[in-house]
Amino acid sequence: MELPFVSETGRQPRATSSCAECRRRRVKCEGQTFPCRQCVYYLVPHLCHYPARKKRHNVSIKSHAELTDSYAKARKVIETLFPSSSLDELSSMTRQQLLIRLQASNKAPPPATETESQDHLQVLEPSVEQNFTWDEVSETESETSRVADDVNGLAFSRQSLNASYLGISSVPTILKVIAHLSPHVQQRVPKGPEAWRSPSTLAASPGDMACLQVDEIPLINAYFSHVHPVIPMVDEADFRQRYLQSNMEEDEAGPWVALMNMVLAMGSMASDSIHFNAHNPFYKRALPHLNINSFGSGHLYMVQALALYSGMVLHFLNKPNMAVAVMGATLQMAVAMGLHRVQASQSSTNTACHPANGSTATRIRTWWSILCLDTWASSTLGRPSEGYWDPAITLTSPMSVLQDLDYGTISLAASERFCRIATRVQQRLTQLPLISPEEVDEFDRELVAWKDSLHMFLAHREQCPPSVNTARAILWWRWITTRLTLYRPGLLITALRQKPWGQGNTREAIDALKCIQVAKEGVDLMTLDWVSNQFLCWNSAWNLFQVSLVLVLGLMSDKQEADKLECYGSLCQAIELFAQMEPLDPGCTRSRKLLQGLLDNTEGVEENTASPIPEALDSFILEYFGTDLVWEDMDWLGYF
Repeated sequence: MELPFVSETGRQPRATSSCAECRRRRVKCEGQTFPCRQCVYYLVPHLCHYPARKKRHNVSIKSHAELTDSYAKARKVIETLFPSSSLDELSSMTRQQLLIRLQASNKAPPPATETESQDHLQVLEPSVEQNFTWDEVSETESETSRVADDVNGLAFSRQSLNASYLGISSVPTILKVIAHLSPHVQQRVPKGPEAWRSPSTLAASPGDMACLQVDEIPLINAYFSHVHPVIPMVDEADFRQRYLQSNMEEDEAGPWVALMNMVLAMGSMASDSIHFNAHNPFYKRALPHLNINSFGSGHLYMVQALALYSGMVLHFLNKPNMAVAVMGATLQMAVAMGLHRVQASQSSTNTACHPANGSTATRIRTWWSILCLDTWASSTLGRPSEGYWDPAITLTSPMSVLQDLDYGTISLAASERFCRIATRVQQRLTQLPLISPEEVDEFDRELVAWKDSLHMFLAHREQCPPSVNTARAILWWRWITTRLTLYRPGLLITALRQKPWGQGNTREAIDALKCIQVAKEGVDLMTLDWVSNQFLCWNSAWNLFQVSLVLVLGLMSDKQEADKLECYGSLCQAIELFAQMEPLDPGCTRSRKLLQGLLDNTEGVEENTASPIPEALDSFILEYFGTDLVWEDMDWLGYF
């Protein structure tokens, strides 16, 4: 009997050559009758049936394209609803948590009006007619060149103070407001380069250091103990193995020498050396390999060397504009190497491979380290970093995939999540319409939530292993500084209006009070975390100067309320901390004496006679915050 099988689609499928029961018994079936002879013979005719042949679903190009398109659409919807959250984070949340997160992110700012383009924050931007030029090139690493940068407001000439473009989140913006509030402050600031000389010059000269035979192994140990947990991109086992090898392949010699000397330079900063120029021999040995031709070397060692050079060393040398420029090129090199599209798999993250490429885990750590270095450098410049935090551009697996490997990746995973928020803060502060109070609150809630979600090693000082202590401290300081950038514009505007911020009920006054409280918290944190270490010192000094200027402005703008909050005591505490740092960093002498002069000014100078800025800001006020008007007749600014 023939078996007329018809499929659901109406098409007759290809007949099977044996019934299901014969297949189960593994016997030959004639495949022509129903029931078949074998089933009749074994007395199981009721089990005989010929199942329809199933179509094999091989993945075609068309089906793959459809799946890819569907995935892209789904991801776009998720990123639109939750722009600051990763898929890993969202997948672990309940439905209620997702709804709460969605409602919080949907609080849209009020619609902008025509007059909002003249918002108070905008007057703090440099004039659009200003020409920005700068010069950070120095043939000698003298003490003068080490502290003469315009970004941190510590340049020697008034021409260089506003040499490069800096937005409203920069230090010179605070100095402009201080100069306006107290025109006589120059009388309190020391005059002449000799007044700023650092006690660190008592150590051996850089020339002497170059002649010394230095044991490099302790410097490598110092790098991997203090610097590596902050940016764990260099494979320690691979580095130590290659360091001990006497012969290196010719095509790896340049990138390897550059990376090795950058590690040694950073290791000398992180070691117990008391001389701030101990890094010079290694820095100068690396420079010939970090010229313009180095950008033509698509080698992982070279990318890592340039990342250390631009993200660490140049900032240590107070050359932030050069650092940002080199970092931009380094980021493009990393993209050209495909580091922005590295996907991790549990079986291949540590697979050995050619050193030019590195293991999957090393490539992932290198990419996120570079992005974090870029974000940290631009956090107080008012210059948005590149858009590689966009998940539609960067497909590299998040650090949470590698989080259980070691302390360094735990630290970098926290830095990655923090920098996602910090980058959005920076980008928002440079956009129009200007940031609204609701957005400030939302960003701050995200920053506080990030702090509350930290791994116990990073959240609690008592539970932190010694190897992660430096990374934990620096991460907390950056958290403080990022919160300052959110609330500081309110303090600046309140100070310009010369209205007390302690008793006001305006939004600017509330932000000013919050800014002061965050600054005080920052001084306390940095005092607790301070140890005598050069690498920790220059990170601490940069953040400490930020919070200290906020306290100075608080004392100048509302002394009565500032006294209630004990701002004077916190500022004295910061100045004392700078004094402890002086042997390790010449910039600390400059910062301490500047802050001491500003502090004396808040006590000794009579109430300022500067005119308050009116509520309604016009085009004259926009010009007021250009360059020349604010700095006119301010001789003391020549010593910044």
